[in-house]
Amino acid sequence: MCGIAGIWSKNGTLDKEKFDQALGLMKHRGPDESHSIKTSRAILGTQRLKIIGLESGQQPVTDKAGHFLTFNGAIYNYPEIAQSLSISSLSDTEVLFQLLIQQGINSTLQTLRGMFAFAFYNEIEETFLLARDRMGQKPLYYYQDENSLLYASELKSLKKLMQLKGIAVEINENSIYHYLCFSNIPEPSTIYKNVFAVPQGQYLKYQNGKLEIKTYWEHQYFPKEKISFSDAKEKIQHTIEESVKIRLRADVPKGLFLSGGWDSSIIAFEASKHEKNLKAFTVEYPFQTTQNESQIAKETANQFGLTHEIIRIDKSPLSLLEKSISTFDQPLADSSALPNLAVAESASQHVKVMLNGDGGDELFGGYRRYFTAKNIQKLSITKHLLHILPLGARRSKLGFLSRISRISALPASERYLLYTTDMFQDDDISTFWNNRNELKNKSEKLLNSYFNSDLSDLDQLMHWDRNFNLLSGILVKMDRASMAFSIEARSPLLDHHLFEISNQLPDSFKISGFRRKHILKSIYADKLPLVVTRAPKTSFEAPLDNWLRDDFKEIINDLLLSPQAKIYRYVNYTEIMMLINGIKFQERNTDYMIYALLVLEIWLQKND
Repeated sequence: MCGIAGIWSKNGTLDKEKFDQALGLMKHRGPDESHSIKTSRAILGTQRLKIIGLESGQQPVTDKAGHFLTFNGAIYNYPEIAQSLSISSLSDTEVLFQLLIQQGINSTLQTLRGMFAFAFYNEIEETFLLARDRMGQKPLYYYQDENSLLYASELKSLKKLMQLKGIAVEINENSIYHYLCFSNIPEPSTIYKNVFAVPQGQYLKYQNGKLEIKTYWEHQYFPKEKISFSDAKEKIQHTIEESVKIRLRADVPKGLFLSGGWDSSIIAFEASKHEKNLKAFTVEYPFQTTQNESQIAKETANQFGLTHEIIRIDKSPLSLLEKSISTFDQPLADSSALPNLAVAESASQHVKVMLNGDGGDELFGGYRRYFTAKNIQKLSITKHLLHILPLGARRSKLGFLSRISRISALPASERYLLYTTDMFQDDDISTFWNNRNELKNKSEKLLNSYFNSDLSDLDQLMHWDRNFNLLSGILVKMDRASMAFSIEARSPLLDHHLFEISNQLPDSFKISGFRRKHILKSIYADKLPLVVTRAPKTSFEAPLDNWLRDDFKEIINDLLLSPQAKIYRYVNYTEIMMLINGIKFQERNTDYMIYALLVLEIWLQKND
């Protein structure tokens, strides 16, 4: 696991000392080693976190033929690849390097099983290849023009490289617009103009000032597999167990994040079959909230023989908020990032690798919105209740019914944002956006670019989630929060083999009646503690209502209530005051709307 960066420039690159300054901004991603190599037109560097091959695997890797590799991530099937290449290596980095040289980029990417982002440079051909894993777990950003290519694992380093090269760094107003809708900035766009993320499942080829982007993997939902439910259960459990097992390959202490839910409990169950010295970490808040699952997690850890540590979130939420702003490099309005940071900080005192249950909901249909999508035609009758239902708490049954009454009559793309963030829509923002001429791509248009009329309502919703909520929100949160404290986070349920199997299962295997995650729960119902299988679903969210009412109250008053706040370059002050005072948008997720505006204001103050 590493932070990587590099430059190719037709007119000569930076001197090594300046480059290393930008590289060093990612020391948290790899505090164990720092190296860079300079050629006549290129410079490449790595901040390395030693996980596999502690005495080998130094980067950048190079040979006498002029090949160079910088690599971030983990290739879980590296022993099998090494055997197929007849090479002896204890490092997944060295295995990847040899695979690229011997078999080329296309064959290499089809062979890899893991999470990765890498840059491969051929000095003779002056060709750069930038590639990213199928799910987009590992980040990689770039800027390019006809004279140069710059890349880095994090925006803070890429921004510094651009500034050192004299390239203008400008805020992308369209990204701020999308942020207010999605609660994150949808990839491949970033907060900066002309700076992009390498797309998931794709690679970029840069040569002679020209850029090509090619897809090597994407979600395929057809044909649906003709398989019995019992055979599908066996196939899925085998793949999950294998996925967990290979993610335990590491030469350092390992642990796992354990909530009270199904996904992390399943990972704990499967991991305990193969590893007896795992530590499990659980968050607990210092006040009563539905997000406190420590006692359930404790029972799970005891049943599977895991050492259990409860992490009490007694740090100031405001200090965690400040840490999150500097960690994420661009606005991210997911308050669960704050406890994620706390978990990673505590876990870093004990382990360097942490398994988690990310992806289970998106893979097997865990969210309530998936039940709604599968039954949207039947639920359309609720639109007649729209004007008679009282407002209920967002996660209450009444609140859910109220949301469905608003959602059911809308087109699919408009439904998506209400399904997920329930913040602002295009029509909302058009009433208070100050710079209307700047908008080139509204959110509905962006969503429609991922629309496929051949998909079922359930598959379509899952497809949007994987390309928006998961990619630009959940995975960003997990990577940055863990790497902020030099922890490698591994997600067995994000294994691409699992997605390929699940994508081609019938909808009824995922949602059956009122039961979500039907097939997953059928597999593990008799293997997990009853306190897990009988507990109502809770999401890993921070108690945002408490924080807004108490901990964040003063900073909201100081920043958002001031007409001089930087956000009011983009949005109308009067409209936002009506939101904060509860006059407007009462039916929406107002806590997250206010939190999103607060995060944006703090970010602008630090970066504008």
